[in-house]
Amino acid sequence: MDALSKPFGTLHGVPVVGYYLENARGTRVCVLNLGGIVQDYSLRTDNGRLPLVIGYDNAADYVQNPFQINKQIGRVAGRIAGAAFDLFGKSCRVEANEGRNALHGGSHGLAGRLFTVQRLDAQLLRLSTTVTAAQDGYPGDLELSIDYQLAADDRLTLRYEATAHGDTVFDPTLHIYWRLPRGLHGCTLHIPQGEHIAVNAEKLPLNADDNPAYDFRLARPLDDAVRASGGFDDIYRVPADIRQAAAILSTPDYRVRLYGDRNGLIIFTAAPQDSTAHDAGTYDALATELQTLPNSLHRPEYGDIRLKDGARHQSTIIFQPERGH
Repeated sequence: MDALSKPFGTLHGVPVVGYYLENARGTRVCVLNLGGIVQDYSLRTDNGRLPLVIGYDNAADYVQNPFQINKQIGRVAGRIAGAAFDLFGKSCRVEANEGRNALHGGSHGLAGRLFTVQRLDAQLLRLSTTVTAAQDGYPGDLELSIDYQLAADDRLTLRYEATAHGDTVFDPTLHIYWRLPRGLHGCTLHIPQGEHIAVNAEKLPLNADDNPAYDFRLARPLDDAVRASGGFDDIYRVPADIRQAAAILSTPDYRVRLYGDRNGLIIFTAAPQDSTAHDAGTYDALATELQTLPNSLHRPEYGDIRLKDGARHQSTIIFQPERGH
């Protein structure tokens, strides 16, 4: 343990450690070896620290909380219909952990994994692990690394690199929760080219919604949108272009632009640390999940997340915050 790391408890007798990144402006990120959790992402202001994300101070709270707070999610982030799919002519079945479907890689996915952490420099961490079929029930094995890099302008970049050992599937995301005022007052969401995708009763995607009630192609107040909808667990098709902001979330204290190189964005309104408020629809956070559109294993027009033996996956997620919005 050094000045740039801090203990957060243990899991199965193994220490959970937080590793800090900090830039010259005092912006700080803390990443746990447990689940690649972004425990802290905060800006230094004249009035103290401004936290951008929901967080806990110990590993046990993250393990017990069902909302997957700020965790890496995979092997496949989105839902898989029937928890089964075809993989280059072979029928595969995985754990059904949401009704008959698979969600977020199941109960043995990346969210609960202890990663090996390397500090490459003061602003760059590399988390790595080997994911095996014996561990999570998905076909094939993966060598995975995730880089977390904090830039001088407060931008946080996540780069995923994975190599398949055996045919497999892979489509990860960071299930990050942005800290918002209770009731979401004064917050707006803008998904400039977001095409709303309708879903069925199991929240599996259907087709593009020609007349969406939840259209954020113009910036829309989140509290009004929640009053109209009851809350969000919704899918948007976005350009698979890292140069274009997939979404812009604005709050009374900050604005954050979200960038990704895949074609899907899921938004989820929540009160992840207060189940009573959550069940009552009084939210204080928005989760944003940049990934390939869900259920692409059954909807090839949504993308291809299959990897042949020896193939590589590379993807990137970027968060660009600004103060004082």
